[in-house]
Amino acid sequence: TYMISNPKNGWCNFKLGDFEGTPSYITNAPIDLLDAFIDYYTRGYGLAHFDEEGSEFTLLLTWYGVYIIEEKDNVKSHVFYDLNISDLAKEVIADIETNLDGWCNDFMWYSFSKEDLNERLEKLKNIIK
Repeated sequence: TYMISNPKNGWCNFKLGDFEGTPSYITNAPIDLLDAFIDYYTRGYGLAHFDEEGSEFTLLLTWYGVYIIEEKDNVKSHVFYDLNISDLAKEVIADIETNLDGWCNDFMWYSFSKEDLNERLEKLKNIIK
């Protein structure tokens, strides 16, 4: 399984439980996702917002659960109490590392470099050791 995959032409796939989304490059999905997990471990909560160009969703990581707030025609929430944050963090790391060039070349067209992505990957890996 994956959480984020298929970076191509400025779009990617996001999947968590019964929720599926398609973030665009308007928000830097891999960077924002890594930052959310780093914040979870360093601040006690993490947040990543994803733009789908016409709709959006937000991932919230807390000590009590994982939440997705989906904003399309109306607002819908998805709540996951049984997910292990460390397992999710490892999954995100693997998802990004599996296609590092794709994330850097086909998705993050501006603002961040491969070095920025690698720096965050290493930081999160060190935190979850």
